Amino acid sequence: MLDVNLRELGVSVLHANQNNTHAIDDVLNYLDSRIDSYSICILQKGTISIEYDQETHNFEENSVFIVSSFIPFTAYPQYSEQFELLMLTFASNMPIPLEFSNEFTQLITYYFARKFYPIKNLPAEELARIKEVIQMIDTYIQLDPSYAYRLDSLQALFKVFFYELVRMVTKYAQLIDEKPTVKKKLFMDFFLLVKKHVKQNRTLSFYSDQLFVTPKYLSEVVKEYYGSSAKKLIEDIVIHEAKYLLADQTVPIYEIATMLNFNDQSMFGKYFKNAANVSPKAYREELQKRLIEPI
Repeated sequence: MLDVNLRELGVSVLHANQNNTHAIDDVLNYLDSRIDSYSICILQKGTISIEYDQETHNFEENSVFIVSSFIPFTAYPQYSEQFELLMLTFASNMPIPLEFSNEFTQLITYYFARKFYPIKNLPAEELARIKEVIQMIDTYIQLDPSYAYRLDSLQALFKVFFYELVRMVTKYAQLIDEKPTVKKKLFMDFFLLVKKHVKQNRTLSFYSDQLFVTPKYLSEVVKEYYGSSAKKLIEDIVIHEAKYLLADQTVPIYEIATMLNFNDQSMFGKYFKNAANVSPKAYREELQKRLIEPI
């Protein structure tokens, strides 16, 4: 079940292992439906293989890697029989204000706008330090909202986290020096455009017009980089957004249908079931079971 703190605070900490991989899938669905969100992942035990951006990325014990909403996933991760993963997920527009010097803000912008190879075999003392900061963030996230200075404490801890992260990336991470082709840029522009407008428009012609190409050519390019058609990518993002909204049990399904620009709940239900092989109601009920079943 997607952490409610990710909705209210724009930040969440997940301790994942082989017994709750569905929680990782929930986070990836969240990232896939957002525009500007990130997940800092620390693999403490085992191995994980993730397919995204036309590559298969293999992560080993004591690896640190960043998963962002700017990179499309083509398949869910594959895990070793036993693993332990610590994930700090946050949105760049989270309601916890962060103020840095102009110089450091430029550094953050630089690093989060680029791709890096995963940091492997991080020294034990470095790993312990970044984990300790994340654990402290998690501690304050879990406190009652009425706890005095809770948000102020989170603000201070998040600043420490960013300082540690940028220092660590600067020292250990290797930049992937990638110059995208014209086709790759078109695909990424389409991908981000869909994320921005998918609640209002699900037609391929809308996006091809925005990008000044024909629907046929756009579909060919998307197929090359995504492995599926442009219409399928649009559908995938709609479903990821729908799953994110359905995770909030307080929002009626008919309101979600309206939010996603469906004429009525019935049309939304047919669209969702055709893509996800389960009705919105049944999907929500399955999420509810996760809340009461022990991990």
